[in-house]
Amino acid sequence: MVLNSGDAPTRETDSDPATMARGFNHLDPAVAETAYETLGTIRRGCPVARSGELDGFVLVTGYDEIREAAQAPDRFSAYVDGLGAAAVVTEMREAVAPMFETDDEHHHQWRRALMDFFTPAAAAAQEQYVRAICRETLQELIPRGAADLVSGYTQQVPPLVIGRVLGLSELERAWLSEHVRALYGAETVSEAQQIGRVYADFLLGQIRERRAYPGDDLLSRMVTAEVDGRITGEDELIKMTMLMVAAGHLTTADACATAILQLLDDPALRERVTGNAGPVEAFVEELVRYEPAVAATGRTATVDTQLGGMPLSPGDRLLLAWGSANRDERRFDDGEVFRLDRERSRTPHLGWGAGEHRCLGRHLARVELRVMLEELLRALPDFRLQPDATVRRTFGIIRGVAALPVRWSRR
Repeated sequence: MVLNSGDAPTRETDSDPATMARGFNHLDPAVAETAYETLGTIRRGCPVARSGELDGFVLVTGYDEIREAAQAPDRFSAYVDGLGAAAVVTEMREAVAPMFETDDEHHHQWRRALMDFFTPAAAAAQEQYVRAICRETLQELIPRGAADLVSGYTQQVPPLVIGRVLGLSELERAWLSEHVRALYGAETVSEAQQIGRVYADFLLGQIRERRAYPGDDLLSRMVTAEVDGRITGEDELIKMTMLMVAAGHLTTADACATAILQLLDDPALRERVTGNAGPVEAFVEELVRYEPAVAATGRTATVDTQLGGMPLSPGDRLLLAWGSANRDERRFDDGEVFRLDRERSRTPHLGWGAGEHRCLGRHLARVELRVMLEELLRALPDFRLQPDATVRRTFGIIRGVAALPVRWSRR
């Protein structure tokens, strides 16, 4: 059984697109399971519409309109208050801003400084390590015969990978993985704060070590890079490193969980993908189109302008619903259908974003997702949902699955 994360009906049942848009709140757990049905109705009727939720914002659901906004930083700033990434990590606002919410030279300098670690070649160099830790993790699961693949697999691998890119030792990566998963699984604010302080102290030690003895890793580059003519301070570096770990962990883990659910829901698709590297690669790319982990991000109008015929004023907040854009029937044949053989050359999907804020780590994420799925299908060929399992989807800024309780034949 698949339920939304709130196990409740959506509040808006009126089928009028403008009315549905006025009541749409992407941060409401009740929208999770039917989000794309709702967004599809809105997109077909009014691809740019106004929502009255969250103090009012403009909901952008069409492909052309979203791409236009994302590629026009002179009209739409990535800075946004209360809709995008900073809505869920306000304590890291200063760190989020340089990479997620600015369009100026500061942002460009940071991307240029870090880009070498996220090229296709750099991502390919991580494949052997990714495969090794996938196999190790799965070997520990096999004798159990059952597990939650979210906590037991999809959340296990990505922190270890980004830890290696940062330059951490094997023991330090294990420490990072344990504490990052504990931080995001904390049940109370006080628990999260306590873990966060220990985490910050750990990162401070790593930063100071690289100040004294810089290496050729990502964290050393962050520590030594001159941005705006200065070396970045310790507090900002701690927050930026936390951001890098979160970006390298949460989206990949959620994308992999969504991929596994897609395979569980479609046995014929699973049979085509199993045991063949080509279809796995195509499957990952179609998944990113169909169910992008980053479901939406925000923009803010900075000038009097219009988008999709709607007049906009400076300060108007926009929510770019990337997942909806990727299903736009004006650009994708059968956009609401998952198709393994989809033609990629006609219209590039926006699952990795567009413009100056296109996902920096997309090449590494592709490698991780492909290898994680290949190894899962090899190690647990007959995994299936537990009887009467409840699968809860999440939706908001990040699209994912809360848990995947499965079982398999013991060997």
